Amino acid sequence: MVFGIFRISGHSMMPYLKPYDRVIVSSIPYYFSKPKIGDIIVFKYNSKTMIKRIKKLENGKITVAGDNISDSLKIELVEVRDILGKVLWVLF
Repeated sequence: MVFGIFRISGHSMMPYLKPYDRVIVSSIPYYFSKPKIGDIIVFKYNSKTMIKRIKKLENGKITVAGDNISDSLKIELVEVRDILGKVLWVLF
């Protein structure tokens, strides 16, 4: 995905992202560098599109979590190939 706009539908990334915020996402940054801890990414997980922050990287797999730990699903390791893109801008 070169660029895409996604609407936030949950509370797991609060306070940084709130429900109904829109974000611009692109895969372009990962053509030039690898994902980094702290990046906010959109990815596929169990046939769902999700948004989380990268917490840990190891051997082509990433650990992600929402900023609102009390309202974030526990997600197993995510494959780097399942990343759709990095959040570049938030549209309020």
